Amino acid sequence: MRHRSRSDATHDKEHGESGPVPVKDRYRIVVMGAAGVGKTCIINRFLYESFVAKYKATVEELHQGEYSVNGATITLDILDTTGSYAFPAMRKLSIAHGDAFLLVYSLEDAESFSEVKELRQQIVDSKLANDPSKGIPPIVIVGNKLDLKEDDVEKEAVSKESLQNLVSSEWMHGYIEASAKEDININAIFKELLRQAKVQLLSSPAIIRKRRQSFPASAMKNKKASADSCRVS
Repeated sequence: MRHRSRSDATHDKEHGESGPVPVKDRYRIVVMGAAGVGKTCIINRFLYESFVAKYKATVEELHQGEYSVNGATITLDILDTTGSYAFPAMRKLSIAHGDAFLLVYSLEDAESFSEVKELRQQIVDSKLANDPSKGIPPIVIVGNKLDLKEDDVEKEAVSKESLQNLVSSEWMHGYIEASAKEDININAIFKELLRQAKVQLLSSPAIIRKRRQSFPASAMKNKKASADSCRVS
């Protein structure tokens, strides 16, 4: 039997093989990506079953939902982050306190996937530097705006095959194409993230029903404005 060396373990961690993930009843999911890719729209579709096409930039908002998953109740704290480079300290804090990450890009914008690569590397470097024994946290790469890509296949900016090979085979993360506008694969995004987090130690967790949701503080201050706009960060 071949014994695993320290270099083997380092290679696994750098390429996405995570260490043991503690099963918890509360997870902080950090949603990151370039401005305009639809991070807020994905959150609003998942938590509030809403989508409106009036855009407003987000700085940072924390949403919360309580769910029954495989017979257990878990709370998801979902942090909607800014797509701006103007808040590097805020980005570092978001990464430091995140349990799992959704990295969103637009299927119509190849440059937005370059941002995903940079964010992913920042997460890997931060988590391994802080506690190498935990490995890399659950990460799902989301290609949003699938509805626009399907309208004109020739406009596809990033090859699905090459992306799946990079994300699934090399990084060993989840990869899902979705549409917040048409509600395509939105639940699948969060199911995959929970599967990676080993919720209930089952291979395919099912989000059975929503129990409680809370709007972020800024939305509660101006409920009407929140209902009429989808913030794109």
